[in-house]
Amino acid sequence: MIIIDCGVMFPENDMYGIDLVLPQFDYVLENQDMLRGIVLTHGHMDHISGLPYLLQRLQMPNGGVPVYGTRLTIGMAEHKLAEMGVQGQANLQVIDDRQTLQLGPFRISPFAVAHSIPDSVGLVIDTLVGAVVHTGDYKLDETPMGGRTTDLKRLKELTRKGVLAMLGDSTNADRPGRTPTEQRVTETLDELFAQSQGQRLIIATFSTLMARLQEVMRLAQKYGRKVALTGRSLQQNVELATSLGYLKVPKGLLVYITHPVPDGKLVILSTGSQGEPRSALNLMTKGEHRQVKVKPGDTIIVSGGTIPGNEEDVGRMLNLLFERGAYVVYGALATVHVSGHGNREELRSMLATVKPRFFIPVHGELRHLHLHARLGQETGLDAKNIFILQNGACWTTDGQKAWLEAAVPAQDVFVDGSWVGEIGQRVIQDRERLAQDGFVVVNVPINKKRQLAGELLFFSRGFVHADGGEELMKAARAEVERGFRRRGRQPDHLDTVQATLQDFFYAKTQSRPVILPNFVRV
Repeated sequence: MIIIDCGVMFPENDMYGIDLVLPQFDYVLENQDMLRGIVLTHGHMDHISGLPYLLQRLQMPNGGVPVYGTRLTIGMAEHKLAEMGVQGQANLQVIDDRQTLQLGPFRISPFAVAHSIPDSVGLVIDTLVGAVVHTGDYKLDETPMGGRTTDLKRLKELTRKGVLAMLGDSTNADRPGRTPTEQRVTETLDELFAQSQGQRLIIATFSTLMARLQEVMRLAQKYGRKVALTGRSLQQNVELATSLGYLKVPKGLLVYITHPVPDGKLVILSTGSQGEPRSALNLMTKGEHRQVKVKPGDTIIVSGGTIPGNEEDVGRMLNLLFERGAYVVYGALATVHVSGHGNREELRSMLATVKPRFFIPVHGELRHLHLHARLGQETGLDAKNIFILQNGACWTTDGQKAWLEAAVPAQDVFVDGSWVGEIGQRVIQDRERLAQDGFVVVNVPINKKRQLAGELLFFSRGFVHADGGEELMKAARAEVERGFRRRGRQPDHLDTVQATLQDFFYAKTQSRPVILPNFVRV
């Protein structure tokens, strides 16, 4: 058994309080004696951030679990492992995009791909029944910043005997044509630098987008500006990429965020292009950043495409930045970002290059997988040889036919602070109710005979304010007292109070606050 990538999902808007979503590792843990290694295609968080959580639970073999990746990918994985104190659980192995690994029965050959982070690779995995191509995240940009193109020549050389199956990146399967080249972003940024003479520039982008960071630094030097960094992940990644030679930072260009530099001579590179609540740009938006206060005259460039699900957060952030007097440039106004994933014509070209017998669209929302599957049919693949898989599905082949066997457990595992897996759907539902309708605490005094022995006291948060809800609470008190009189001495007072108040408040307000009875013995 081998594992390709080990990432996380980021929580959806209705996953209240959840930090990350992990895959369920049960099958791997139950069969870890078969594990021959973990191979990482690139260093983005949705591909490596689950690694420390898995390594925490694996029984470490001598020397640690073998983890393979290119130099930058391993460097970023090492940072993630160190943050959680599990770096000793892994045997990190640096590979390049021209070598081959033998992991048990699997012969694994990486090939370079163009993506929004350096050192990304796809994989050709030779098995006993045929070759499997995993494209990784890719686009077919012929003029990428950094010069790294997708190496279709090597891919063809590695698959001369044909391809049994391809797992293909589907992220942009609903976007026509080809992804614009990164050169267009370079041209736009150059124009914006030229137009912003005498003004402070704040540029928010992804902390892993090294080519974009390099271009900002080049332009800063060209226009006589210093660069200050804000955002922990940005600072870490710039330090790592510089030490490994992926970023070339001219001497004296970087300054501390507190260094006194005239506005017209400063560029602030920031995290927060997705409107993340605690990101540097969002803190500036709310006036909570310790060193940077947004002011009239600032030009703010949001150089990052909005990830689906983040539209509301990003929109709110943009509105507040405009309200503070800044001029904000984002994707709807100028080409300040291009995707790191290929559009439909690039997906079509990859299918035509690989010519797989079986095709499995991966990496995207369900609609993207279906659209990629239809694209596969347009290129000549038989519909019965295309598989859209659910998480946990077991796709099986003997080299001639392919079928699905019984699925393995693959539920979402929620991470909330130091809790991993303890938070389930019931808790999420409770949090949703609290967020939507608030809660009501009712102190119920009872005597030894479990009879009502005093006046009920109500406290609420997120439901009605005490001043405006006095009459409502008075009526609720009377309703509960009537319930006690009807039922007399019964052992189910908890359920009685909850049911009575839930029905009462819904009838009066059409809301369902969480009811928390507190019985006090008097």
